[in-house]
Amino acid sequence: MSRLKGRLADLRRQTGQRPDAPAPESRPAPAGPSLAERVQRAGGARRPPRENLGPEELAERIGAEPLAEGVLVRDRRLSLAEGSEGAALGGAAGVPEALPEATGWDPGRAVFLDTETTGLAGGSGTVAFLVGLARIEGDALVQRQLLLTHFGGEAALLAAVADWLGEGDYLVTFNGKRFDVPLLTTRCLLAGRADPLAGRSHLDLLYPFRRLFGRRFPDCRLATAEQRLLGVTRPDDLPGAEAPQAWFDFLHAGDAGRLPAVVQHNERDLLALAALVPVLDRIHAEPGAWGADVLAAARGHLQRGAEEQAFALLAAQRDALDGEGLRELARLHRRREEWPLALALWEELAARGCRDSRERLAKYWEHIARDMEKALAWAAPLAGTPEGDRRLARLREKGAVDRDLQGEKRLGG
Repeated sequence: MSRLKGRLADLRRQTGQRPDAPAPESRPAPAGPSLAERVQRAGGARRPPRENLGPEELAERIGAEPLAEGVLVRDRRLSLAEGSEGAALGGAAGVPEALPEATGWDPGRAVFLDTETTGLAGGSGTVAFLVGLARIEGDALVQRQLLLTHFGGEAALLAAVADWLGEGDYLVTFNGKRFDVPLLTTRCLLAGRADPLAGRSHLDLLYPFRRLFGRRFPDCRLATAEQRLLGVTRPDDLPGAEAPQAWFDFLHAGDAGRLPAVVQHNERDLLALAALVPVLDRIHAEPGAWGADVLAAARGHLQRGAEEQAFALLAAQRDALDGEGLRELARLHRRREEWPLALALWEELAARGCRDSRERLAKYWEHIARDMEKALAWAAPLAGTPEGDRRLARLREKGAVDRDLQGEKRLGG
């Protein structure tokens, strides 16, 4: 006991207290906010008052209707000409010409998909409690949102997703290849249902966005794409990370206070997907005008086999290219056998210390122009590596042979 008292005295000294001060338990606890009050403060003004609603009242609150036991459906039709929430949708019905991943795009067969889930990590324990779908029909964007009001309605929700998808439709998502689609596939498997998403073409807009701006923007979230490319901000938006708790509040306590904001968040995501397709297409056509990565855009064109478009893009943006971009442009000049232009780029890069360009020059003078002296001059700084030493030895040997042949010709003459 005495050892414990001594230890307490030491701790009091370390915290600036007198060793004989009364134990903390004997002091009255200072008044302060309760845990519930601190949580409420942390949520700020964004958290609305508690709303005790049943499924029927919730349906009326968000403008939905019962679809099946445990599932509400909310349908909306938005004019493409008018847009919504600041997102311009006028170009959504057009056929992309430059977006590599949209090759073969048919706007009438595209289904935009976004989910809100009980967790952000995925896995078999995660449920999609809200599935948002949209498609272009004529001059309008038609949306359907399917909301679970209890776990027992999941099979009906999955069936409704399958019913909404037509044969030949393909998906448009943002990070859906790694999250939304695998999650829904898992839920279909666990429910013993056929997967309506299997085998469909899939345009995941995260990949072209990251290709263009991964080295330009601080992150590649959908919210960043909206702000930087669409000029859309959501000052009153409920963060996606809060959606799971908002749904659990309703499921376990009947508190639907934040659930309408989750539905609105999902709807806004669908609008963003439809608006981003034509914008990303324009950026791939003129990346420099948007401050995008020109080389990355060109490589996107190369990936789909559009070499002429990639070449034209790099040639037009030559002054804005870094060393890697100039090397790619030189490579395309070489493929087109435009040797003077390729040589000029390689010489410019070699002057900056680019070993690869110096090696390209050595190869050109050895194999194309067959001038061993110039080949040796470009290859000399490559000495010191096995490949460089082998090249130099071969060039010296070829140079000696050439000199011998020239000597024989002079003697014979």
